Amino acid sequence: MKSAKDNKSLKLIIILGVGILLRLFYVVFSTIYDRQYDIGMIDIDAGHTVSGGHLAYIQYFYHNLSMPDFDPTTVYQFHHPPLHHYICALWMRFLGLFIKDTSLLEESIQIIPLICSVVTLIFLYKIIKEFNLSFRASSFIMLIFSFHPAFILLSGSVNNDCMALMFTVMACFYTIRWGKNQTYKNIIAIALCIGLGMSTKQNVAELAFPIGIVFLYIFFKNIRKDKKKVSLFIKQFGIFLLIAAPLGMWFYIRNLVKYDVSMLWVYELPEDSWQYTGNVPVINRFLWPIPSDIVDNIKNFKIGCGYNVWVSIMRTSVLGEWDMAGVASVVKLISVFLMLTGAVLGIFAFGSFVLTFVTRYSRNRGVHIEKTNSIFFVTAYIVTMIFYLSFAYKYPQECSMNFRYITIAILFPAVGAGICYDKMKRQIFRSVIGLCLAAFCVLSILMTVIWCFGVGA
Repeated sequence: MKSAKDNKSLKLIIILGVGILLRLFYVVFSTIYDRQYDIGMIDIDAGHTVSGGHLAYIQYFYHNLSMPDFDPTTVYQFHHPPLHHYICALWMRFLGLFIKDTSLLEESIQIIPLICSVVTLIFLYKIIKEFNLSFRASSFIMLIFSFHPAFILLSGSVNNDCMALMFTVMACFYTIRWGKNQTYKNIIAIALCIGLGMSTKQNVAELAFPIGIVFLYIFFKNIRKDKKKVSLFIKQFGIFLLIAAPLGMWFYIRNLVKYDVSMLWVYELPEDSWQYTGNVPVINRFLWPIPSDIVDNIKNFKIGCGYNVWVSIMRTSVLGEWDMAGVASVVKLISVFLMLTGAVLGIFAFGSFVLTFVTRYSRNRGVHIEKTNSIFFVTAYIVTMIFYLSFAYKYPQECSMNFRYITIAILFPAVGAGICYDKMKRQIFRSVIGLCLAAFCVLSILMTVIWCFGVGA
């Protein structure tokens, strides 16, 4: 019995290992300028100039090792909190002790998001283990995490998205742990993840809302049984605030005090930008695309309707904002099938999420899910989507709908999908979803090869 269990755990670790190798492969064969966002340029040999973009931000820290002494909103992308950029700069400084080739130093920046991506995958695996699921359910979920293109793309992304995702996933893991065991260790870990995450990217703060709801639920649930625990929880919540608030808020308070910059300041593209979608009816942006555009897409084998949030999710979740204008037909074919299989899995996962965490489906199928985890997953998913949709509405640009802002949203439905897949009574349905997942994984590998070697481009 024990050897069978160990064998199943080994298979899950092998899936995890393949996911790590796929990320390593992607990073080795991609440069810091491939499929990136808002990066600008870096040129260590040229000395520091205050240009814009994430790479310029990293270069500033590389040369100065101190915060910019000017209003960060005046330079493109310098408004981001600096943790990721500063760590990248320190990494380059360290490697510079042994490597004199500056182009190699610049390329080495990708090591930081690669490490963050690997840590993220490991903690996603640890989250699966917390649910005590069957091997079939666990392997289904782990295949999604290991092969999803959104995670692979972030592994080589030199902006702050991957590190922010890492802290978000870690905060989810320790929140699940704290829900089971309210120790100081777990709540300190949550506080560090939220605080450091907010020092990496502003949107990590969104997770504070569902975590707060979990805190309140556990608090009121326990004090009914044992009022002596009130002081314990008050101390733990106090420690959480003492750690998370300074770590997470220092950068925003600094900018408010020194430069009168709003703590919610966001860089906005002008209305004459080619990405502007504010002139499209809201119903077409947030419900369904314009029918003629759908027909045009099918007729001309295009991948678009960039003004529609759901089509943007379908596209950017697996392809990012990769420009496919000049690629071969076979590559477009792979891309379309990757999008379609991803969409099918996404719809199945969403339905499974509702069944598993909102209804009594999982309990009726003999799967026990802690109420704390259901509360956390449901509120975290809802909060993530509300912030995402409100951001897309308030800032009507195509880039505002990029899936990278809600990559954490893969986690919650994926767990539900694994549970429902395992408990399907009809073999035909299970076979269809299983084949769809297998096709998705194969297509993801093919797309990674295409990205790395330009096959068919």
